Amino acid sequence: MKVVGYQGGYGKGRHSPQRQERRHQHPRQDPETIRGIKKAFEEGNFSEVRTSLRKSEVRDALKSLYQEVKSKAREENGKGFKNWDEIEVLKNAAIVAAYAVVNDLRTTQIRKIIEMAKSLHTEVTTKKDMTAVTQKIKKEAVRMNMLMAYYAGKNKSVLPIQEVLEPILNWLSLDQNASPENFEKVYMFFEAIVAYHRYFGGRE
Repeated sequence: MKVVGYQGGYGKGRHSPQRQERRHQHPRQDPETIRGIKKAFEEGNFSEVRTSLRKSEVRDALKSLYQEVKSKAREENGKGFKNWDEIEVLKNAAIVAAYAVVNDLRTTQIRKIIEMAKSLHTEVTTKKDMTAVTQKIKKEAVRMNMLMAYYAGKNKSVLPIQEVLEPILNWLSLDQNASPENFEKVYMFFEAIVAYHRYFGGRE
């Protein structure tokens, strides 16, 4: 005896669980939503982003914006980062942070790197020997990159930060770029990511 399910049998009807699941897994990115969330970031209206972050269409729009930031960070092997002004640094950090939140990044997953960055920041701002400072920046940039890759390999939720910071840290680790000024800019970017991650509701 043939058992017929809802609307003539599951798997054939347009409301079947299989079709609903496929539709949910591949949502369409709404151009209006992408433009709206992009405008909010450009205007620094992060409170609007925060209140709408749970909406699925906003999450889809964030992915598009995140890909733009990642591409910019990878321009000329990280050299493109040098041309970001302060506003662009903060805006891009907010985008990365928001995308990290929807990917369930927890700050405990990168706690050691946060501590390393703070410790290096203290050394850079207090030491007078510029040669020693440059060598320290180069060394720590390489170490942070290595640890970030390790944590991203353990947990995919770290990838949104790792993929953006990798080319920037590679750029910073070069002899001609390992200056206190360049480190301060990278540190501000990283610090802003951590701060906005918390603001957008990211977990510890």
